[in-house]
Amino acid sequence: MTVRSNGIQSGVSNRNSRFVRFAQRIFPVFIVAASLSSVPTHASDWTFQDDRSSPQKLIESYYYAISNRLYVQAYSYFSEGSAPKDFQTWSKGFSETQSVTVKFGSTAPDPGAGQIFWVLPVALSAVQSDGGVKVFAGCFTIHMISPGMQSAPPYRPMGINKASLKEVTSSFKTTKPGPCAGD
Repeated sequence: MTVRSNGIQSGVSNRNSRFVRFAQRIFPVFIVAASLSSVPTHASDWTFQDDRSSPQKLIESYYYAISNRLYVQAYSYFSEGSAPKDFQTWSKGFSETQSVTVKFGSTAPDPGAGQIFWVLPVALSAVQSDGGVKVFAGCFTIHMISPGMQSAPPYRPMGINKASLKEVTSSFKTTKPGPCAGD
């Protein structure tokens, strides 16, 4: 800090001291606000997945959310008007699911009239809370309004229109994704 002969601090140092005084007053407010947060956090796990950049990433994000019991997030991956009608019943259907592993078959976009659809073959391995494993095969129908056709908010991202999955008796390793209608 620079002090002139008349005892007044120079402008640069004076600005710094004003900042220090401001920081000393405001810092306790940040500490209190952080301690009042009602959202539980787990310092050991800050991972998060929310990716709608491809049909595969959408379904990976969906099952990431289910595996982590983030049911509201998982439910948000359904296209508008395509979500199961009763959220509570739908989410209870996953209450015994501990984790889900998914593998994909090939898919290609089917564009038309400003809409894009994908039929995505999948195979799933769902580990249950009792240690058992359920294996499913089938398809997801994914929909997106072409981004160039969306001219007013809110933006409607890629979403799940339909899921058609059946439990199978084969192992996950030998289960092929699908079949989908038309296979």
